Amino acid sequence: MLRFIYGGYDAVHAHPYEMLRQTGVPDYTLLLVKSPAYFYLNGIRTETEPQTAVLFLPHAPVRYGSVGTPYKDDWLHFVAEGEEELLGELNLPVQTPLALPDLPSLSGCLRVLVRKRRAGGRYQAEAEDALLRGLLYGLSDQIQEQSDRRWERPYFRALQELRTEIYNTPEKHWQVPAMASQLHLSVSYFQHLYREVFGISCIRDVIEARMERAKFLLETTDLAVWMLAEVCGYESELHFMRQFRQREGMTPTEYRKAAALRLPQNGDH
Repeated sequence: MLRFIYGGYDAVHAHPYEMLRQTGVPDYTLLLVKSPAYFYLNGIRTETEPQTAVLFLPHAPVRYGSVGTPYKDDWLHFVAEGEEELLGELNLPVQTPLALPDLPSLSGCLRVLVRKRRAGGRYQAEAEDALLRGLLYGLSDQIQEQSDRRWERPYFRALQELRTEIYNTPEKHWQVPAMASQLHLSVSYFQHLYREVFGISCIRDVIEARMERAKFLLETTDLAVWMLAEVCGYESELHFMRQFRQREGMTPTEYRKAAALRLPQNGDH
């Protein structure tokens, strides 16, 4: 089990600031650094930009500090009791600064973890273990993302946030000019960037988001097709049915019937 020891978020230390632990601490330490900083790693000073993560092994020497501005970070200490294999599978570099494409998402996970510790609860240890796993899986994913360098492209984070909004609210009246304006980009440049980053046009992605919601609702509710079309962002039931058939090769009603046949019957396992 992964066990959360201690942590905090949005820490700010006035410049100049230095943390020095020559023999480290008896647990893993993860820093999510939000300001320019320096680290001494293997005796060599390395300066880092904001949006950097560093994972220290237990008892590893720790020395880092501010560069020119107040030092800002989120931090946590944890123990991996019997989970060394998991950490190996995640292939997380240690004592190595990691420039990340979306450090705020990891910061959000850490924030939830710290708040859960303060809130308590019957399943405290289990919840903290699950949240820690999510944080470490997210860190590993971002490290892997570096291989395709997408995160270095202009407006990557803003595009990610927009795409999340599209999939969370596919019922909105999504239009390309409005999406481009939201990112303060020209329509043509916005469309180029969106396709370059995600491999799909923004309008096609809106359709995918609506189809994803439609299939879920067809499988889990008895909503009439006209009503389902509305909650998926379609002004015309006919347009929804035509688009659904083009995408899935069957009508919404046929899809619902096929989904019902796939569900286990009473007594099945």
